[in-house]
Amino acid sequence: MGVRFFEVLHAHWPVFALLALLAGVMLAFSLWRGRQAGVGSVPGQVVAGWACVFVLPPLVYVLGLASGLGVEAAIFSALLGAAVLLWVFGLVEEFVPALIVVVAALFIGLAPSNIALAGFSSPSLLLLLGVYALSAVISSSGLSYRLMLRLLLRLPDKPFWHQLTFLISGYVLSPLIPSTNTRLSLLKPLFEDMANGLKLPPRGPAITALLVAMFGGALLFSPMMATSKSSNIAALNFLPAQVQAEFAGFFWLVAAGVAALVVTAVHLLVIPRLFPTTGEGPLPRESLSRQLAGMGPLKPSEWIAAAGFVFFLVGCATVSWHHVAPAYLAGCVLLGLLLTGTLLRKDFQQRVDWPMIFFLLGMDSMMRIMTHLGLARALSDAVGEAYGFVDGKIGLFILATLLTTLAVRLVLPVTAGMLTSAIILLPVAAAQGIHPWICIFCTAIFSDISFFRHQGTNGILQIQSAGLFETTDERGFMRYNLFMNAARVAAVYASIPWWKWLGLL
Repeated sequence: MGVRFFEVLHAHWPVFALLALLAGVMLAFSLWRGRQAGVGSVPGQVVAGWACVFVLPPLVYVLGLASGLGVEAAIFSALLGAAVLLWVFGLVEEFVPALIVVVAALFIGLAPSNIALAGFSSPSLLLLLGVYALSAVISSSGLSYRLMLRLLLRLPDKPFWHQLTFLISGYVLSPLIPSTNTRLSLLKPLFEDMANGLKLPPRGPAITALLVAMFGGALLFSPMMATSKSSNIAALNFLPAQVQAEFAGFFWLVAAGVAALVVTAVHLLVIPRLFPTTGEGPLPRESLSRQLAGMGPLKPSEWIAAAGFVFFLVGCATVSWHHVAPAYLAGCVLLGLLLTGTLLRKDFQQRVDWPMIFFLLGMDSMMRIMTHLGLARALSDAVGEAYGFVDGKIGLFILATLLTTLAVRLVLPVTAGMLTSAIILLPVAAAQGIHPWICIFCTAIFSDISFFRHQGTNGILQIQSAGLFETTDERGFMRYNLFMNAARVAAVYASIPWWKWLGLL
């Protein structure tokens, strides 16, 4: 292997030099941009990151050739290595590396355009556009806040019901708002109003329990439906066409039903034990009623948003009857919002999460290029031995998925971490006779596990940046997070008998 490595290095040194030169140019540009911005010195992470991009991708290229890959596959492996390094060191925005890989593959001619751009021509584009557009209208019209106020005023004035309001609100928002951070943004004003109105003591158990309830509502349901998490939508495209059609609608929720019940039950049991609340003041019903009255009757935009929500939800629940894919239902919702003027041009430009859409479609295209170049099969062969201990046993496969996803999440954010884990593990699932959806679901729920602050892209960093830890018990919050990490693992194992009953195992 060593001799082969140096032979390849000597034969292909121009490609090696070109890749290193590009990384060197970017490092020099980063240093120059730092000086132009008046920054005394460029952060060490940036310098170390570009230095790794300078060295490691060319080595990946040479190692790929030495291990028997073709030139095209080796070059694409180097591009993938560069993309991972860009994510790990945070050198560019999250959506940029996927686009770099796709554009480079087209420029070099690694794959024809109908394959390299297949992600952008898939039905997922309609699904993402429709869901994000409906999400924007639901929040901008005030419909979501109105419904949360009504729910709060109708439920009993007790701490348990206050916390349940956030859990229910987050769960209801999840299928139409595939972003934990966006859901937290919608729930945060209500949290602040309630904490102030109830006059909850800072850093006390009552206000921390309320924060935990808001966080759980925004996060716990994200793996439970195809549209509750952006990466779920992208990962759906990794599945065979027949499996995509089966799980694009409500059957995903049916298959995840036991897991959803387990994490919800643990959430409801843990909160009163970690944060016992006594002597909480009455809910400021007059203030909330004034806010609700000030919103007036339902506006046309709210009616249309509600109609779009019901149409999409009912349509997804009845796919087996009408056989219209959820992506096309989302496309109809998008057209309805545009034709009625509910979603204006400015909102379409600013409120739709275009970077996330391009990231997800770019990841889909990357997977298709890998398959075209034979890298998916090579990856399957390479990891097959490492995961040989699974031996077709679902319990061991879940353990392997947990360890792999946790390892990937140590360096990658939630979305990239889940999709990368899925790319690694899907060939393993196929080789072991495990249903591919189980692989996708496990990576989705395990990618929400976090132990360290830098992993908190699932909402913890947003809570910190909003200053909410300044008035709550951060240590207590992180203890809750550890309990829910364990609950996610238990929920997956508890789902095994259910999956057998459904015929997935």
